[in-house]
Amino acid sequence: MPETEPRRFRHLLLRAVLLPLGLLLLLAGILMGAVGGLIQAQEEARHSQEALTRLERVRQLLIDRETGLRGYLLTGKPAFLAPYQSAGQMLPSAVEALEHSLAGEPEQRAWMKALRERWRDWERFADEELSLFHQGGDWLAVVRSGAGKIRMDAIRATLDAVLAETRQRATLRGLEAERAGRTVLVAGGLWTLAVGLLLAWFSRRQLILLAREYGASLARVSAQADALRASEARLESRVAQRTHELTAANKELESFSYSVSHDLRSPLRAIDGFAQALLEDERPRLSPEGLRLLSRLQAAATRMGQLIDDLLQLSRVTRAEVQRETVDLSALATSVLHELRQREPARDVTCTLQPGLLARGDPRLFRVLLENLLGNAWKFTSKRSGAHIEFFSETVEGVPHYVVRDNGVGFDMAYAGKLFSPFQRMHKPSDFPGTGIGLATVQRIVHRHRGEISAQATPGAGATFRFTLQEAQA
Repeated sequence: MPETEPRRFRHLLLRAVLLPLGLLLLLAGILMGAVGGLIQAQEEARHSQEALTRLERVRQLLIDRETGLRGYLLTGKPAFLAPYQSAGQMLPSAVEALEHSLAGEPEQRAWMKALRERWRDWERFADEELSLFHQGGDWLAVVRSGAGKIRMDAIRATLDAVLAETRQRATLRGLEAERAGRTVLVAGGLWTLAVGLLLAWFSRRQLILLAREYGASLARVSAQADALRASEARLESRVAQRTHELTAANKELESFSYSVSHDLRSPLRAIDGFAQALLEDERPRLSPEGLRLLSRLQAAATRMGQLIDDLLQLSRVTRAEVQRETVDLSALATSVLHELRQREPARDVTCTLQPGLLARGDPRLFRVLLENLLGNAWKFTSKRSGAHIEFFSETVEGVPHYVVRDNGVGFDMAYAGKLFSPFQRMHKPSDFPGTGIGLATVQRIVHRHRGEISAQATPGAGATFRFTLQEAQA
């Protein structure tokens, strides 16, 4: 597929929106044009109806004027002149309004010219009759001559012609408006039906395309899932193979460590035993330098033995399976300090332990951890009076931290990066004995319990070790 999936779907959806929108806009334009024609036809029809109304108004005013004059001449009563005079006042504006309504008609100018001429002719004849009547002339002869009727009939004929023509035009315009309305309805309905059918066809086509795209995507995802499962199976097979190899290597390493420790201990015991026998049997004949060298030989053998013990312990800590149970760290720390006091009962050390510190983890490893940390605190406070060792817990950002703090010799933080590496020492062996394995063992125990350990110290002001046991919290 040349396009990426999101672009493809956006393109299809965009077409699904733009095409119906374009069709609807086209339909709206056509309907607006048809509706405009319909409105114009209705307006022309209304204009024609208005012209007819004004024609009837002019006709009625002329009739009022004629009948009023005739009644006055026959009866001599002034009351009959009221409609004559009233119609005479309104007739000019009515004729103007009629002329305005007929504006735009092709014959309008000829009609209005004829109407005005015949109207003025009748007005002159009426004035003549009134003048004869008021002067006592033979006005009746003028009436009997039928001249007035002839003039009024001419006006009526003109009005009838205009009326007939206007009615015919009004009828035609009404028919045109009706036809335009029907055209709008039929065209709108047909166009709506066509657009609906087109949209239905287009939507079905888009849905089919989307379904095909979805099917293809689903097939690709299924293929990728199969490939992922195959890769996962291969990875599990490799992990199993590596685990088997690692287990075999651990067993081999354990066997090697046992052999090394056993093989090294035998000559060490022999060296120490021969040195001790030499001291006991030949002490009087040995020079002071010989005695010093034998003592150093025994001390070196003892240190070598301790180093082998510490390395074996570090190896066991790394390989041992972690047993998880709730452990009272306070009781464990009390036991460790009690053993330290028994070894050096003359030491004046103040110990402050927070009671009730519980954690989940391996009790054997926790004991090794506290033996090393509290043993270090005991050792590095040996050269100062008022020694103080603390073991307590504090919470930092919701995580409990266990703290071992002393006021001993401390160390330079510039070398803190090497603190937990094997065989690294912060002090000379002549000042404080040790193999440099203890803190490396402590760090591995903490890591086996998925915790972290850190140290803060100041030379001459003591050291503080903080560690967490996140998976071992009680």
